[in-house]
Amino acid sequence: MSFPNIPNITPTISVTVEQTIPLLLSSIALEELALAHIINAEAEKLQFVLGTLPTGTALSPAVVSLAELFAVDSSVQRTLRDVIKKEMLLEFKFENVLDLIGTLPPVISTFLFVSNRDDNTVAIFDISTPPNPLFVTKFSSVDSPGVLNGPTGGPTGLAITGTTLYVANQFDNNVAIFDISLPTGPIHPGDPIFPTGPIRVGQFSTGLSEPTGFAITGNILYIANQLDSTLAIYDISTPQDPLFIKKFGGLDIPVGLSKPSGLAITGDILYVSNSGDDTVAAFDISSPGFPSLVKQVNDVSGPAGLALYPIDPILPGDPVVPPSSMYVSNFNNSTIDIFDITLPTDPIHVGEFGAGDLSGPEGLAITDTTLYAANFNNSTVEIYNIILPTSPVRVREFGAGVLNGPFGLAIFPVDPV
Repeated sequence: MSFPNIPNITPTISVTVEQTIPLLLSSIALEELALAHIINAEAEKLQFVLGTLPTGTALSPAVVSLAELFAVDSSVQRTLRDVIKKEMLLEFKFENVLDLIGTLPPVISTFLFVSNRDDNTVAIFDISTPPNPLFVTKFSSVDSPGVLNGPTGGPTGLAITGTTLYVANQFDNNVAIFDISLPTGPIHPGDPIFPTGPIRVGQFSTGLSEPTGFAITGNILYIANQLDSTLAIYDISTPQDPLFIKKFGGLDIPVGLSKPSGLAITGDILYVSNSGDDTVAAFDISSPGFPSLVKQVNDVSGPAGLALYPIDPILPGDPVVPPSSMYVSNFNNSTIDIFDITLPTDPIHVGEFGAGDLSGPEGLAITDTTLYAANFNNSTVEIYNIILPTSPVRVREFGAGVLNGPFGLAIFPVDPV
């Protein structure tokens, strides 16, 4: 006798460990439901022979003997013993699923912060599933206990370091500082003892003149001043207490700055989008307080936000891959330009996209292979898949009815509590 043969089957589906867990839990629930039906059927069996189950069917014979009652009871007991055995197996199965859950890496929630210049608020979206943002809340400083003056001067650029959020107030010429340790809002609504989400902890204004954009490298914060075409530099070794270092531009930097809006950094190179002369400038910041212009390109129109791809790794141990692409939003013609920055000091224009989708794009932000672009004119945010960096694919837009003049974007990865 030969052994049975198993056909060569190549499944066309792939299920991850994360997807397997809810399937296993569902199977346990279905088996428990089936056992519940069996237990109910056995109970009704006893009710029927005792004459307490209204079925409209007469017993035959009409009188049940004690021996017959014992026989039915014995039958019920045998069935329930089998049910108990099955319950024990289900318990083992459930314990195994719990062990499987324990092997999974921690879940990291990710949030997108969006500044609304026209209603002086910041909106928060949960983007743990990047293509499907979920609105969480909107806040301003007046939402924080004991603070009455909030970002009332047109919030624009956003930047995050650790659990500190900086919000540039363009028309008040200051930057508000928020603690976003609990970004999702109140854990205990109505209870003043517990934090209530983002809490304003201060502000600063030295060296600022219509601030619109940020860039952070190490403990250095750069701020773009649109009004006087300068950049301010701060030491943020203590994030909630920035220390002003200097302001450069004008006579210090005679070229390369003209109504700067967006900033981005890779290595020792600082990119600046200049809305005043339709250029993007690259500065060497190997000496952080003394930037020097190394390149200026003009393939843009009303440049605003900047974003680099790929982004730095978030999780420890992830490989560091230098960014090879730079995206620049064009406010004037409602598009986004793509630059090859494989050689950071020599950005090369390689494409443009978004015509017909975008409307006055401002801030840009990237997580994994998803690009977000703030549409200032129609108060939405566009989503693009950039798995092919030079051929972005539009996914959808979101935020209508929630956003109001969205300007700056910032992404916040949150470790599990």
